[in-house]
Amino acid sequence: MDRSKRAFELDFLRGFSITMMILHHFAFDIRYLVGKDVFSIIESDLFDQVLQPTFLIIFILISGICCQFSRDNFKRAMKLLIVAMAFSLVMAVFSIVSKESLFVFFNILHLLTVGTFLFALYDLWERKTTHNRLDSCGNEIKHSVRGEIVILIFAGAIIYSDQLFRGIGSDIGSYALLPLGFLPDNYLGMGDYLPLIPWLGFFFIGVMVGRYGYADKQSLFLRTPGWIRRLFIPLEWVGRNSLLVYLIHQPIILGVLYLLGYIKF
Repeated sequence: MDRSKRAFELDFLRGFSITMMILHHFAFDIRYLVGKDVFSIIESDLFDQVLQPTFLIIFILISGICCQFSRDNFKRAMKLLIVAMAFSLVMAVFSIVSKESLFVFFNILHLLTVGTFLFALYDLWERKTTHNRLDSCGNEIKHSVRGEIVILIFAGAIIYSDQLFRGIGSDIGSYALLPLGFLPDNYLGMGDYLPLIPWLGFFFIGVMVGRYGYADKQSLFLRTPGWIRRLFIPLEWVGRNSLLVYLIHQPIILGVLYLLGYIKF
């Protein structure tokens, strides 16, 4: 793809949301692992109900949009699966060695793995069912209208389910249902957790935005002045390398705190 046509706005927004996540994890480590009475904002309703959900929704929406740009979403899902499982294993070992309960059984990596794989299955089905079909003007049909409606209903149902099941999760909670958001009683402490309900719904809303808003697989702001683009470069880089940044940011933060003598493993 011509780099001048790259959807830099997606890189920027993803980089911004990842940066906010890094700041959150830094504040969490300082407040709870180091024990400093600072960054109390992460316990506030403003953060819990507005700021954090906003950053998560931005990141998840864009991850869904980016399915439109991938040449092979099955391969992308497999890569995410390997990384997610490795991350869970590393965090389990770290939790046992450090005696800090920071297990990661299901978080955003696992969620994106499931979302990308489900979309890849849907895309494969759609390609087979619409192949060589033409509309009334003789143009090849690329999208199934019924399929699009199903995706929207599916996304809406998942988001609405969060309200429907809230309050009964503790009654049916188990580790088997943990990916859906139903936590078991006396579950092990987790360093990060993000269930499929309601967040997978936002992923598929992003999928729909990508299929229609980015059908040409290029930026929606091609005439953006160069000086504005240059201002976005740092966050664009973070957005383009979001998986790498996600994987290394916490070890770097913990390593710095360890070297400064604030924490011990």
